[in-house]
Amino acid sequence: MRAGDLNRRVRIERNGGGFDDIGQPIEGWTEVATVWGNVRMLTGKETLTSDADVGTASASIRIRYRTDITNGMRAIVDGVVFNIGAPLPDLAGREYVDLPCTTGANLG
Repeated sequence: MRAGDLNRRVRIERNGGGFDDIGQPIEGWTEVATVWGNVRMLTGKETLTSDADVGTASASIRIRYRTDITNGMRAIVDGVVFNIGAPLPDLAGREYVDLPCTTGANLG
């Protein structure tokens, strides 16, 4: 993987599970890491839900190899929230992880 291909800052967050400076649980999203990544938009569609048009898109975000990212987390790139599905690691070379994502109808 070429470093020049990783041209976007990607903030990875998990829902809850964090603690503040005095040990109190934090509700909401907490940052796991900020890394460089490459975002590829794959498909887009628009559906009618509860009499409202909802646009959704599928994307894949490639980042350097790491093992602490799970489905249910989210990635934020340039202010756009992506819901992460099951991460797809490069087990042979351990160079990267592809994060299949959706955006549009977000988890919060």
